[in-house]
Amino acid sequence: MSRTGVDADDFVMLLARHTPRVRAFVATLVGHDSDTIDDVVQSTLLIAWKKLNTFRYAEKNPEEELIRWVCTIARFEVLEYLRDKKRRRTIAFDEQLIGQLADLQEEQSGPLDDRRRALRGCLQQLQPKQQEAIRLRYAVGLSMTEIAAREQRSIKAATVAMCRLRKLLEKCVRQSLGLKGLA
Repeated sequence: MSRTGVDADDFVMLLARHTPRVRAFVATLVGHDSDTIDDVVQSTLLIAWKKLNTFRYAEKNPEEELIRWVCTIARFEVLEYLRDKKRRRTIAFDEQLIGQLADLQEEQSGPLDDRRRALRGCLQQLQPKQQEAIRLRYAVGLSMTEIAAREQRSIKAATVAMCRLRKLLEKCVRQSLGLKGLA
């Protein structure tokens, strides 16, 4: 099997598509401090860009190999960040644990991507009003009180509606993935 590289245009397109996955990987290692995540992801992507000519892949589709390669760079950038900023006192993870978390996250990324795709498809099946309620709650972060006020309904009615939406989405995702169980 011949090994080949990725050209710059393909690299940019692949990273644009998979940067959320790299961010999620970094977040599992450093916590949910968005400034830290941004710093580590930015330095990771810069290093990946500079080292692009060293990347080689063996499969027909380089996406998975490229993302694993970028996540490996991110793992080392997290360790470097922790050393440089002397954050070990505020972050209770040592290098071995970060390595274990990184390995676990890499193993789980495929099924999580499948679930994200299924959820995206299920969200698209909702009515626009339902999509907006989900967006306000989970993307914008509004409380149920704020959502109820926007929808001009009681808090209880808005909460019940949100609960039904979550159950509907859970059932849809399970069906999309072919899972049995709660539905």
